[in-house]
Amino acid sequence: MTDRKREETALFRFGVIFPLLDERRSRGSLRRLVNEICSRQYEIPFSSRRVIRAGTVRTWYYRYLRDRRIETLMPKSRRDVGESRTVDLEAANELLRRHSENPDMPLTTLVRTMAEEGQTVKMHSAYRLVARCGSGSTNADERNQRRFEMESCNDCWMLDAMVGPKVIVEEGGSRRLVTAHCFAFMDDKSRLVTHAQFYLNERTESLLDCMWKAFNRRGLPVRVYTDNGAAMRDFRLKYGLASLEVQLTFATAYHPQSKAKLERFWRTMRMQFLPTLPQEQTLYDLNRALDRWVDEYNNRWHSGIGMSPVERYISDLEAVRPAPADLPPLFRFREERVVSAARTVSFSGRLLEVPLGYGGKRIELRYFSRDGEVEAFFDGRSIGMLRPVDLVHNGTVFRGGGRNGR
Repeated sequence: MTDRKREETALFRFGVIFPLLDERRSRGSLRRLVNEICSRQYEIPFSSRRVIRAGTVRTWYYRYLRDRRIETLMPKSRRDVGESRTVDLEAANELLRRHSENPDMPLTTLVRTMAEEGQTVKMHSAYRLVARCGSGSTNADERNQRRFEMESCNDCWMLDAMVGPKVIVEEGGSRRLVTAHCFAFMDDKSRLVTHAQFYLNERTESLLDCMWKAFNRRGLPVRVYTDNGAAMRDFRLKYGLASLEVQLTFATAYHPQSKAKLERFWRTMRMQFLPTLPQEQTLYDLNRALDRWVDEYNNRWHSGIGMSPVERYISDLEAVRPAPADLPPLFRFREERVVSAARTVSFSGRLLEVPLGYGGKRIELRYFSRDGEVEAFFDGRSIGMLRPVDLVHNGTVFRGGGRNGR
């Protein structure tokens, strides 16, 4: 299993045990919550299974509690790498072909018929293949849709992006118009817009900047609920939020009703804010106007809650969890390298020197940009910033032993 797959598996496991980490849960509720978790079906990464056993959930939970690091949830490397653990590909394709042609035929009959013809497929493998490749989809119009509201403020923040007006950008003496994009976070219970800001693009860097400002201003939510945009699917966002013990969940694709409260906010912005803007403006002026309008929005009476968003948010302040002082380092790029015997790693065309004692070991590199500073981690703990190898200096270092002290 590759490093990225191990990390994605760890994030999935964290999402499964997340309800157990709620410090507000009553004593003795662990068994009930574990049973609820095991009663659901999941899209388990890189697996055809759909259910999780209670013992597995408890193992993940107690393993994470030891030092509360995502890395402890990563699966260990297989000992049987290179050995096939799957059903024969030809038999699997034949099984699926016959099942699609005659879906009413019981799988037991289908498997028995194939066995008589010399193609053996075990029953549990047949069920997994059909479950994995079958449609089983539900029409969007037939979904059981219900209005909902979180129990407490900061239980869930909704995140979305909207295409905004064009703004003036001046570069190198030239002047051009660029479409601005707005990111916004809204608390589900209070309808409070925790932060909204326009950017020149819809990239992950813009999303992270907006999110850090929201966290520093309003504290950490329990959960962030968003759509399937490219910036929202960025691995830095997933891993950084998991490090803060904030769950990231995604709405069903092409189903905007699940974020109806934030969609209503966008509609209000288009009707009440955008028409008031001048024909030409800079990004700075646009965001100043947005700050004033959002402040007014948060402080005026809201028909959906019978008070202003600020009033409802303040009434539930005990639910607020402060954000750490330095958020950006949690949302860096991550790559793994194996340290050479000479205590070096190659990274982005540079040879970096690793501290003593890590030769031959696998370390993780975290960085904001490939030409910037690189911090190394081993077993989830920092071993310091890596500096470029100084070959001339290393040639003069006394190592002891050998002729002439070399």
